[in-house]
Order: sequence, then C-alpha cells, then structure tokens
Amino acid sequence: MQDNQGRGLALGGLIVGIVALLLCWVPVVGLVLALVGLGLAIAALVIAVRRRTSAKGLAIAGTVVSGVALIAAIVVAAFLSAVITSISDSIESASPSASGTNPATSTPSTGTGSASATATAAELLPIGTAAEVGEYTVTVSSVQLDATAAILGFSELNQPPDGQYVLVTLDVVYNGNEEGDPWLDLTANFVGSDSRQYDESTCSAVLDLEGTSVPTLENGGAAQYEVCMDVPAAALPGQRVLVEETFGLTRPLEASWRTE
Repeated sequence: MQDNQGRGLALGGLIVGIVALLLCWVPVVGLVLALVGLGLAIAALVIAVRRRTSAKGLAIAGTVVSGVALIAAIVVAAFLSAVITSISDSIESASPSASGTNPATSTPSTGTGSASATATAAELLPIGTAAEVGEYTVTVSSVQLDATAAILGFSELNQPPDGQYVLVTLDVVYNGNEEGDPWLDLTANFVGSDSRQYDESTCSAVLDLEGTSVPTLENGGAAQYEVCMDVPAAALPGQRVLVEETFGLTRPLEASWRTE
C-alpha cells in the first residue's frame, strides 16, 4: 500500500496555485504565489516519484495549476508594463518644456487651465483642415471665439461664463477596427494667449450638438459635435485649438489648429 508522504506539499502547492491563478491580475502578488505553488508542487512530485507515494496525482495537478498561474501572471505583468510605458510616453510628449517659461510673469487663469505645451505657427493647421489623431480623422470645422450670446440663447439653463464662451465644432471619422466614442476618446483644449490650456471641464453649458449624443462609431463612421470652454477675455484670441487622444495609446497623439 502506498504511503501519503509528500501529500501535504502537493496539496499546499495545488491550493497556492489556485490562489495565484485567481490573483494573477494583481502585479507581483500573483507571480510570487505562482512561484511558491510551483515550488511546493514540484517538491511533492519529486518525493512521490522517488518513493512511489499516493501524492503523485495531486502533485501533478499542483504543478500544472501553478504553471498556468505563473504564465498568466507574466502575461498580465507584461501587459501592464506596456500600458504604463505608453501612458508615460504620452505624458512626456505632452508635458511643457521647463526652459523659457517664467511662472511669475504668466497671467493667472480662473483655476481651470493648465500649463500649455508650445507649438510653432508653422505646425498649426488652418480651420477646416483634417488631421489624424489616434484612431480618428479630426477636422476643426469652426471656432467661435465669442459664443457667449449663442450659448446663453440656446438654453435658459445655461449660466453666464466667468470669462466668455469659446465654441469649437469638430468633425470626426473613426478609422479603428473596433468601436469608437469620440467624446471619450478625444480631448479638445483651447490654448489661450496666456499660454494656458482650457478644456471642456470649464464649460457645463447645454449645447446644440452635444458630444454625448453622438452614437458609438464603427470603422468609417462619421459624426459632428461641439465642445465649449470658458476662457478669460485676456486669453483671447488664443494660440491654438489642441485635440488629443485621451488615453495616449494610439499615435499620432495630437494635432493643433489655428483659432481664427
């Protein structure tokens, strides 16, 4: 009759392997547990083979489960590393240069802007010109530098701006192979004459062509929608309209248009 020597190790390896498989999506934790489970299961398998104990089947099961958990943990770690690297590259490419900037002389905004990256006049596209941004072909069709009256007149719910409303109309075509929601995938910013960015969060007004009303697009799907920003009068007529890929995962990440 076979003895049970090594059965405890095998059972421990199997249990730890199962836990590692369940937690493989947690960085480091899943990988460490998988290695521990694999070590216990292999040790039990060696004992079972050498001494011909009844723990062989359990040890094999623990080895297989822990091995699968180890592979899954490595795949997840590689995926997360790629995502983090992509996001980091996006942030670095969009961050402003520290040289040539004097915070003491910049005009303060109302607290809704952020420091702007610079773009030369030669890089700015004329209004009505299409450009590739992420998985979209984007066209800034119009820029109304003083849309306050139009926006206030559209809905009685709209409140007067702190500065004045700027209204940007975007035409987009989705070129990806899955599905696209441009109002989520793209971010529009108005870069003011004060070298600060003003995004859609500065404007909560109800618009005629709301981005949220655009249906999900498939390959070749086109849509038009508007975005608005509350911009201080001192920041007008502005430097450019910047449209970026929100998550920074698909290049080209951004394009810039003239404001008028």
